[in-house]
Formats: sequence, structure tokens, C-alpha cells
Amino acid sequence: MDYIDKLSEEATLRGFLATANQLFTNAVEQLIERVFRKTDFALKSVVDSLFEHQGPLADLSVRLKVLLGLGVISPKVFEDISLFLEVKSHLSEEEEDFPFSHPAVVQFAKDLNHVDFLPINELLNVKATKGNKDSMLFQMQQMRLEKIVRSSLILAVTEIDEQLNVESPL
Repeated sequence: MDYIDKLSEEATLRGFLATANQLFTNAVEQLIERVFRKTDFALKSVVDSLFEHQGPLADLSVRLKVLLGLGVISPKVFEDISLFLEVKSHLSEEEEDFPFSHPAVVQFAKDLNHVDFLPINELLNVKATKGNKDSMLFQMQQMRLEKIVRSSLILAVTEIDEQLNVESPL
């Protein structure tokens, strides 16, 4: 659970996504090890060459497709990790870093299969009724939204990681 502390300490969305994607990369690598790494020398040499850094299956998105195709991971896990990768890629092209309360980040959280959107939605409904952006109440609601979105994303990363940490079904 060390990664939960790392995710919690990330000050920016960009850092949060980088940490989450590194966690997914490591978890997928370990799952690949459990599924494909065999002790038979002939099989091991072929499998290793496919998954090495220069191999055709070295890319995380390709590895996810292989694991999905074999039924090792669920479509929801595949979709969520792919969304994390997509948002990280998109954010790297942006000059500014979005706060966790930004509408695009809230939409990202809403699109994830592993996020319970009810608490966020309730806060958004309350916020929608209060329009003065200079008020102390609005600022407190923004801070609360930041914390709820961040916590929801941490819970999503945790659930995805748990689903990646399974024994090989093959």
C-alpha cells in the first residue's frame, strides 16, 4: 500500500497520473511474469524475446490487449487503464496542470468504471446551486471536490491494482 501514500502526496494531477501509470506498468509486468514466463528453456527464450524492451509486446497498451484477449483481465480494467494512459498522454501536451476539481478531471473520474461517482455527483449538484465563485462557501466546496475526486481516483487505482494482482488463470 506504499503507492497509496505516493498517490496522496502528489501535488499535481500530472504527477498523480505518472505515479498511477507506473504502478499499472509494474503490476502488468508482474502479471505477465505469472502468465507467460515458463521454466522450459525453449519456451522461455521465445516468450522473453517478445516481452523485452525491444520486443513487439513491450508496450503497456499492447500487453493490456494481450491480457484482455486471453481473458486474464476484465474489459473494465482494460478500459480504465487505457483511460489513465490516454489522459496522461493528453496532459503531457498541455502547458498547464489541471486541478482535481477541473471539469475535465471530474469527467475523467466519471468515465472510470472503478469510481463510485455518487459522492462527486452529489457535491456537483450542491455546487451548481451556489454560483458566486468569490464566496467562501464556493471555495470550500472546490476544496472538498478536489479531495473527493483525488480520493475516488486513489480508490480506483487501488481496485485496478488488486485485479491485476491475481494468479495466472492459464
